[in-house]
Amino acid sequence: MARPSEMRPAVLSPELRTVLRNYLQFRHMFRHAYSFELKWNRMSHLVLGMRDTLRRLARDLAVFLDQISNTSK
Repeated sequence: MARPSEMRPAVLSPELRTVLRNYLQFRHMFRHAYSFELKWNRMSHLVLGMRDTLRRLARDLAVFLDQISNTSK
């Protein structure tokens, strides 16, 4: 989604892709290696950064939707 294709522009900025990769890595670790006890020091940066991450995602999606609506006109 962070790379353009022949059919569409990139949906996510490279910076947001990097941020989202951290969440994906945590999800993978949680599903495959985590015990039942969550460790705040291992996940606090993700929790505390979620609001900013969601704002950035909303911005990138708005830019993408604007780009595709302008190309279809």
